[in-house]
Amino acid sequence: MGEPKPKDRLFVNVFERHLRMLGADRNQPVLVIGGADEDLEILSAAGFRHIVLSNLIGGELNLDAEDIHLPDDSYPIVFSHAVLHHCRCPQKALGEMVRVAQNHVFLLEPNDSWPPRLLVRLKVLVPYEIGITVGHDHLAGGMRNGSIPNYIYRWTEHEVKKCVAAYHPERRIDVRAYSYWDLNANSYWDFHANDNALGTCEESRVAKLAETVGPRNFMRLVHLAQATLNMLPPVRVQGNKFFCAISKSELQPWIEARNGQFYEKREYRGV
Repeated sequence: MGEPKPKDRLFVNVFERHLRMLGADRNQPVLVIGGADEDLEILSAAGFRHIVLSNLIGGELNLDAEDIHLPDDSYPIVFSHAVLHHCRCPQKALGEMVRVAQNHVFLLEPNDSWPPRLLVRLKVLVPYEIGITVGHDHLAGGMRNGSIPNYIYRWTEHEVKKCVAAYHPERRIDVRAYSYWDLNANSYWDFHANDNALGTCEESRVAKLAETVGPRNFMRLVHLAQATLNMLPPVRVQGNKFFCAISKSELQPWIEARNGQFYEKREYRGV
């Protein structure tokens, strides 16, 4: 598939670093939830060759992220890229992804930190992806890929741990989160494709700022700011992007498997 698009290169670097850290086998199949051509580019750039795309409609498999009709541990790796915040219940979708994964789940979502929340209050960022449905003639691209613009649900490492523990209380789960700034990730900031792209986000003040300084100059400032912010770890972790690697481990010490079901051990008397 060639090199990833410029706005995806930072994500690929973060993704590959965690693949090496976890010793994930890139020769094994990876199931993509809410998959599209961009996911093929990202995963191919990361070294995967057996990529299975799924989506509500289309893809190799028609799968609902909030109710994945696959058995437990169906794929060694499950991957999603900016999908969970399009779900009606993002927590359930995450729990389902972990359920059908044998080893690892990798995802990228918006980060829930004070700078993005402040930018929303200042109307630099928007809480709903209103502009995303414009390119789909206001008929798709929103919540559950429908016509209603979705709320941008933001995540933290603690929230992922709570969500997965509630969905899979029988198993130990290892969560590794990495937050960073990727200011060129939003499609309405991608001026290399369209100098007027910000016009689709009129509810944001970003459009007026870009118009004042000029789109090209604005993108130069964005790239400089992004590089500077990611150099400082205390500042980087407050970034707008939330990458998370979830690894399934052994059963909890008070749980045992019998006849394909999980039960509390009769002899267990507490920690």
